[in-house]
Amino acid sequence: MEGESIYRKIQEFFGGLDNNFSLMEDPVDVVTQVHYFEVSGALRGIVEEKCMLDRKNELFDPAMNIDEKQLLLVQMASVPNPEIYRALETYAKSPDAGLKDWSKLALQENKLLLESHLLDSRQVFISTGLGGKGHKLRYFVVLINKNGDNLKPFEQKVLQDEMSYALQRYEGEMEKLSFMRQFTTMSVVLPISSDLTKLFRDGIEECNQFGDFLATDFIVTNMKELSEEEIQDALTGIPSMIDDDFPPVD
Repeated sequence: MEGESIYRKIQEFFGGLDNNFSLMEDPVDVVTQVHYFEVSGALRGIVEEKCMLDRKNELFDPAMNIDEKQLLLVQMASVPNPEIYRALETYAKSPDAGLKDWSKLALQENKLLLESHLLDSRQVFISTGLGGKGHKLRYFVVLINKNGDNLKPFEQKVLQDEMSYALQRYEGEMEKLSFMRQFTTMSVVLPISSDLTKLFRDGIEECNQFGDFLATDFIVTNMKELSEEEIQDALTGIPSMIDDDFPPVD
């Protein structure tokens, strides 16, 4: 599949970073991320450090409107200065309504720039819709029941045990598991270099040795948690889907 080929190229690229990257851990809507980085890119190189130091307390001014604060967050994020970082960090703990995700992105971008500046080492910022944990990415996975009905208690136990074991072999972990009528959903975290196709196909194969109850197709994405309706749409339109995107910002 073309999607799998692209994903493997991304793995190869990030596999050579030697942990010189910063991962956005909290889930942030992808549309919000795109908007943020479009604004950030347009402002890059034109913001003065002294101006931002003079204006940093405006973040906490209740009289400033949300649009102005939104722009100020992006402007401050582009200045690698410890005072700016501390101001962004404080604001992110209690942001204005509607700016929670925006403040997270600003804090993360500023942290990356500050680390790169202090360490004299270029860092890469990785952000996905579902975020991550440490240097691992979070994925939403859908496994499909073969008979189109609820799994039996024994089958549920097999799936949980075998998938947990498969994830451990790749230094991953299962955060959440939900059994539904036609499919099972999981939230997992895995290193970027993990071969997702092999991991889940091997896990399904092991499960099926105890009753052949899972389809070989599956869904895995790091963009968002899919609703039941979205899963049904994917199952009817796409026999197998791997949809992974790591938009780096440097």
